Amino acid sequence: MIKKVLIASTMLTATVCATTVNASEALHQAMSAAMGEAIEDARYLQVLANYGMPVPDFNNDKSLVNSTDYKYPTSIEKGSLLQRVLDTETLRLGWIAVGSPWSMPGKDNEPIGLSVEYWAIIQDKLNAHYNKNIKLDWVEYTSKVGNNDMYKWLATDNDQDCVKLNTGSIENCYDIIGGAYAINARRKALSYMSPAYYPLNMSVVRTRTPFKDPTMKLNSAEEILAAIADPKSGLIIAGYEDTGEHSIMNGWKKKYGNTFTMNFRTPQSNVLEYAETAGAHFVMGTNARLAVTRQNTPEFCAECEFIPNILVFGGVGFATSLPENNK
Repeated sequence: MIKKVLIASTMLTATVCATTVNASEALHQAMSAAMGEAIEDARYLQVLANYGMPVPDFNNDKSLVNSTDYKYPTSIEKGSLLQRVLDTETLRLGWIAVGSPWSMPGKDNEPIGLSVEYWAIIQDKLNAHYNKNIKLDWVEYTSKVGNNDMYKWLATDNDQDCVKLNTGSIENCYDIIGGAYAINARRKALSYMSPAYYPLNMSVVRTRTPFKDPTMKLNSAEEILAAIADPKSGLIIAGYEDTGEHSIMNGWKKKYGNTFTMNFRTPQSNVLEYAETAGAHFVMGTNARLAVTRQNTPEFCAECEFIPNILVFGGVGFATSLPENNK
């Protein structure tokens, strides 16, 4: 667990105005506004370049946040999470250690990655707007390997230290999921998802393992999905257990039945290195993770083809707890 940022006993007082935003939505709205400003900052493009990521289509991708459509709340309700953040000048962000390239352990287990660098820009925008010195307190989610259950440590206006959630400690609590969090239907139902700051899709790596039918050619997402649904194809798909990859494969099992074999790659393994020796035909990974892995380790599976858009997400964003009246 990241060492908690010490909070001064003498708190600053945020301005309380007539309420125009539901208290449980104010933090979400403020973060969306800061994120909209950050995505238009030139430093964001440099962050993407640091990880070998292509620039999104800002003009046509309507899933992406922007500063025009996302505004800061015009008032702050007393006792809200947003007021706490401003009073304590501390924003608690959840992250996971298996979220590369978005978040991963660095020196002394402190998080590094694309999301961490991007949140530093968001931090600047928040501080400029509210004239504060808000610090980022990264809280590692450790209950499970993946991020599907990260919502269970999300604070609410009425439970700001997650006491009612029985997380085991008030340190197991954060205001926002700020690390690797892909937007999907399940997470939208369990948490208050932001717009995206980067487009995301699930892709696959084609390994050297020959198909059951040597004449079979699978060169697109549509062809692969059709083969997954066909029990005669004998496809073997590998993914990371207890993550979104596992959930996607479980969804295919539920939809098609036992039409393919599901394998799991070893934790913390390099997806391209695994693809070199895997018995699977395809190994799953997001477009972002595969791009970064290719950049960092070009020696692994150099001839392996990436096939995108097996499943298209809304992108990568952040999440706060659902508003109380939506639970």
